[in-house]
Amino acid sequence: MTNQNVAVRGSRFFSASALLIAALVVLSFPLSYFIPLATGSKSFSLLHHLHGLAFFAWVGLYVIQTRLVRSGHIRLHRELGLAGVALAGAIVPLGLWMAVSAAASRQAMGIARPFEFSLYNLIDIMVFSFAFGWAIYEASRRIEWHRRLMFVALLNLFGPAFSRWMLKLPLPFPWVDMSPNLLADAMLIALALHDRRQRGRVHAVTTGAALVLIPFHMVEPLIARSTVWNNLAPSLFGFG
Repeated sequence: MTNQNVAVRGSRFFSASALLIAALVVLSFPLSYFIPLATGSKSFSLLHHLHGLAFFAWVGLYVIQTRLVRSGHIRLHRELGLAGVALAGAIVPLGLWMAVSAAASRQAMGIARPFEFSLYNLIDIMVFSFAFGWAIYEASRRIEWHRRLMFVALLNLFGPAFSRWMLKLPLPFPWVDMSPNLLADAMLIALALHDRRQRGRVHAVTTGAALVLIPFHMVEPLIARSTVWNNLAPSLFGFG
């Protein structure tokens, strides 16, 4: 079987899930960004716009990339991969900048734990960077590893985006804080089912991501509210 046939084989799940996740991402921002921006009811800094542009562009490019593989346009898929690397290179520093800016704003407002949500920002950026970097390394080596690592990178953008809706639900702590990432993790279960149908077994990346991310996302809210983290975070983010 050629590399192109390997890439196309099983690509339906990734193209379909990409469309679903992208739609949910876009639907996560009307109240917090799109409507206030259109009506002028809230002002946004240039950082907000740049961060949002890079974020939406990467998700949109991911959708295009999965569609290209699905239709067999592997060469164009690889050429556009350079744009994905450039966007990822923008997302990481912009994400860190946004995390620092948000923490400073919360601190200025006198919020008791201004660095609580900074943990989520830091972990999401770290996991995205790790998964994306590893995926690039595997792009010409192991296609099945590459596509699943890219999927994991996407999920670490989806969880924070969908939190705009999940945090509005009347859920008690820690469920309200862990629910966005656990919803994203549910897509790993869907990927595991796909692996079983397509391959007869769950892929190592799928298993590893589920075993690491799901348990961590369940305890993450407790760490974020802990005294240890809130004492350590200011120095990590340059406020020490």
